Amino acid sequence: MSSADLADTPVSDATHDDDDSASFVSVQSQVEPCDMALPDAYEEFKTLNLQDVPERKRRMKLPVPKHDIQLSLWRTLKSFVGKDLTRVAIPVHFNEPLTFIQRLSEDLEYSELLDKAADESTSSSMRLMYLAVFSAIPYASVAKRFSKPFNPLLAETFELVREDKGYACIGEQVSHHPPITCLHAEHEKWTFWQEYRMDSKFRPHYFKVIPTGSVHFRVRHTNDHYSWQKPATTIHNIILGSLWNDQEGTVTVTNHNTGEKASLFFTPYKTSKNFTKIKGEVYDKDGKVTIQIKGDWSSNYKYKHVDSETWTDVWTLPAQILEDNKKEIAKQTYYGF
Repeated sequence: MSSADLADTPVSDATHDDDDSASFVSVQSQVEPCDMALPDAYEEFKTLNLQDVPERKRRMKLPVPKHDIQLSLWRTLKSFVGKDLTRVAIPVHFNEPLTFIQRLSEDLEYSELLDKAADESTSSSMRLMYLAVFSAIPYASVAKRFSKPFNPLLAETFELVREDKGYACIGEQVSHHPPITCLHAEHEKWTFWQEYRMDSKFRPHYFKVIPTGSVHFRVRHTNDHYSWQKPATTIHNIILGSLWNDQEGTVTVTNHNTGEKASLFFTPYKTSKNFTKIKGEVYDKDGKVTIQIKGDWSSNYKYKHVDSETWTDVWTLPAQILEDNKKEIAKQTYYGF
């Protein structure tokens, strides 16, 4: 489930408070190698033969549309300005019909990139390229979704088995205040896990989410361990105008075994109206650029080796989904799904 091109999305001329102009340009800090034992459920996973799991018919849209309830957003939210939104009661009308654990599991929707990264024939630099693109793909869905997922209860869990993609994952809410969600996924070629925690800033004209947790990936046949942190997301025009959002920051994917890295730069709207554009590079252990990446976080990515002039497609949003998403952005009848 991904989003549409934002070329026609209105851009606010308002500027943010100067206190966050520098603080969140880069939310990536160096992630130290994980010294704790890797949570490995692979032995149990092997007993779950996904080939024997009946294929599910998955619905393509919600059974009923969003209720059209007229509420004054400003009247509701004005008392929340400057507060920690994880500790205030927000009217249920502003929620989408998912919990945050379910929303977090959507990060694995395009897990085929992880399959390519973990393939034995994939070089270490290409593996970093696939992981860098994978780290950015989830933002293709946030361009059209402005409702808040429900806060999970403490110790609430959610399990997802994708027999069609060959992985199973489980998530749990491990802390209520501050909210912390953990997700763990197993595939025959790889293991993926993450902890999601965040800081937030709410001002009259925008709401910013700054993830502070980390995402991890391990390749089974090499045991290489990778990690990265997510960029900041800002929703604009909270009070007046059409809602839209952008991402900002530099995401750095690090191979802790070899020292190789890949960096993706999300262009903030404050520096360009082409704020969905993205660019990145893959570096070897000596810091030399080996691969370049470019694209649009709402629709497509390409790469090329530095010694080549040919750009190759990595991932493109299917045309029908792109068209459907354009309609949903305008109507918002199904919460932006």
